[in-house]
Amino acid sequence: MGNAAGTAWDRTKVMAASMDAMAVVDGDQYVLVNQAYADLHGFTRPDDLAGELWERRLADHERLRFERDILPACREDGQWRGTIAGRRRDGSTFVQDLSLSRLEDERFVWISREADHGERTASDRETNQPRLIKRVFDAIDDIVYVLDGDGDAVLWNATLREVTGYTDAEIEALDPKDLVPPEQRDYVPGTAEAIDQLGDRRVDLDLVTKDGKRIPHEFRGATFEDPETGRVYRCGIARNITDRTDRERELRNARQFNEELVENAPFGVFRLDEDLEITYENRRAEEIIGLPDDEDASAAIGVDIRDLPSIIETGRADLFTRLQDGETIEFEFPFESIYGKEAYFTGRGVPLYRDGEFDGAVLMAIDISEHRRHERNLERQRDELATLARINELLLEITRNSFESPTRNEIEQTVCDRLAASELYQFAWIGAPDANGDRIVPRTSAGIDDGYIEAATITTTETETGRGPGGRAFRTGELQVSQDVRSDPTFEPWREEALNRGVEAAAAVPLVRGDTTYGILAVYATRPFAFSRREQAGFETLGKAVGFAINAIENRKLLFADTVVELEFEVADSELVFVRLSEHLQCELTITGYVESTSETWSVYLAVEGAAPLAVRDVAVDDQDVTRAQVIADEDTNGLLELVVDGAALTELTEHGAVLTSGHVADGRGRFCIEVPQNTNVRQLAGRLQAVYPESTLVARREFDRPVQQAGEVRQSIDDRLTDRQQEALTRAYHAGYFNWPRQSTAGDIADSMDIAETTFHYHLRNALDALSATLIDIGQR
Repeated sequence: MGNAAGTAWDRTKVMAASMDAMAVVDGDQYVLVNQAYADLHGFTRPDDLAGELWERRLADHERLRFERDILPACREDGQWRGTIAGRRRDGSTFVQDLSLSRLEDERFVWISREADHGERTASDRETNQPRLIKRVFDAIDDIVYVLDGDGDAVLWNATLREVTGYTDAEIEALDPKDLVPPEQRDYVPGTAEAIDQLGDRRVDLDLVTKDGKRIPHEFRGATFEDPETGRVYRCGIARNITDRTDRERELRNARQFNEELVENAPFGVFRLDEDLEITYENRRAEEIIGLPDDEDASAAIGVDIRDLPSIIETGRADLFTRLQDGETIEFEFPFESIYGKEAYFTGRGVPLYRDGEFDGAVLMAIDISEHRRHERNLERQRDELATLARINELLLEITRNSFESPTRNEIEQTVCDRLAASELYQFAWIGAPDANGDRIVPRTSAGIDDGYIEAATITTTETETGRGPGGRAFRTGELQVSQDVRSDPTFEPWREEALNRGVEAAAAVPLVRGDTTYGILAVYATRPFAFSRREQAGFETLGKAVGFAINAIENRKLLFADTVVELEFEVADSELVFVRLSEHLQCELTITGYVESTSETWSVYLAVEGAAPLAVRDVAVDDQDVTRAQVIADEDTNGLLELVVDGAALTELTEHGAVLTSGHVADGRGRFCIEVPQNTNVRQLAGRLQAVYPESTLVARREFDRPVQQAGEVRQSIDDRLTDRQQEALTRAYHAGYFNWPRQSTAGDIADSMDIAETTFHYHLRNALDALSATLIDIGQR
């Protein structure tokens, strides 16, 4: 082992000291090379050849000869001498004198000298030219390399080693394509054909280092042909462009950021060219103009913004011309796009310059349509609130004056005067059905109507002149509005006359009390959509207030009238519950009293003859018009009952100021007497009752005088002192036999009929009796 080690050390020292080019090969690789051998073949250091295939240092045409003739001769004889063509690192060939000796097995010693057979005519400077070129290459900061026609690297400088971290041997063993990423390898020439296709163009590729790092380089080069051998080579230079790539990446990122910023901006961006033609619209701009989903680009692209119809309509097209003069402009105006989308724009236009020349402009526009709508809504609400406040003041004044007015005419005139005096409405009038009930005729009016009221024909039926607001309001008992008389088809019969007088909107307010409509209040305005929901609610309240006041006046007329009219009706209509009960049980029923409850039903007290009260009750409780039935007194075939019914007829009478004074039904036919004020429209009242009960007939009409002053004073005094609940409790107690002895109804029975607690009934009754007693004592002391 020691001798072998010593022999190897001696051999190495000998080779290092030798002036001849010496190498030791083992099998197919170099295992030991001296400096002279490395220099001969164009390598900087001996180590660059260690491990390399020795056949790569032979000319291509010598490889077959070497393996077929020279090696077998050396194996047999132990040595071989001769001339052979070698191959340097740069791919050039040279003639060398070679002495080949076999050491053992496949290990050989090579000793080479460059042959000088008189063929070389170059000077020493020419002889050392490859080494000089090598040094020049190594001094270049860029990577310099040469590829042969097979795409193999035959020459490279030290920069390639420094950048990639590979040794020369590793570089020589590498396929040059391994120095770039797989996706870029098509740009690396591997054949003469590929070299020809690549030409002299430049390409940016990533150079992959030994540790896998990717460094961007710009590759450029040129192809050339060796005149001696005819072989084609590519000489290339690779320059590190990391800084440039970083700058370009920053620019790309900045550009991408700007593009994304513009594209996703919450405001519209429009790019104009130097002729002010639209060349770009961002996504928000497309949303603002309403670009359909099935269109990729706006039809406004390529159009001079000043030629857009909506811009022309604003009269501000010249504003954009100022951009060409270098002015920054600001704008705000409504806009309708070519797709019919309406918007309200506000924004700014900024001129752009390139090399000192006008290069178009950028418009940044914000759609403030929602904001403008909100502002308009606020303005409208403020106006509406102000209008409503005036209406409420007007309603309060009208209501107060209405109750202070002693007659219906005065109430109605007050209403019309106050409405016409307001700046909100042009004129107003109140009408009621004529004697036939077919047409609504004016009763009072106020304001400037220029004869419109007298000329207008409004009917209560479903005819053309009854389908307008007035006719509908009277029939339905609900407020009706025509917000725009120009377009409302139901206003056709009166449209021309109304527009000639400046009327744009109209409202008809029913004057109602319960189910009774006394007439309508018609109000006209010179502005369309003049009646907001709140105003309509105010007018509904006014209609009910006036209806209530009219009803109170009608009742007061009867209460204080010196002369009253008694009407007697005969009713054989089974729609009336009393007729049904009498006919079914073959008995007689007499109405002894009635009370209206807070639930808008009526408690009617009936005296029964000819049937058991319990039997009448049992039949009544199953009747559709009876809510509750209670026996108050039972004496076999006669007695007293309380029926809670809907009382449509009683409601109709009360709302017309009438009072039912008597009612008697026998064997399905009844006679009812009512008292009404002297000026009551008897025909209309009879018609309303017959509408409810068709088989009813007015059989008698009588007028008579009555001494009402004393009774009226008493009644008025009692009404002033009793609450509604106290009066109800007192009336129910009286008709239910609570004051009889023995009592026909208990306090609990009456409390149940009033849907209150028994203690509450006692409270109301005691207060009512106290007020009644005080009234009688006061009158007696006068």
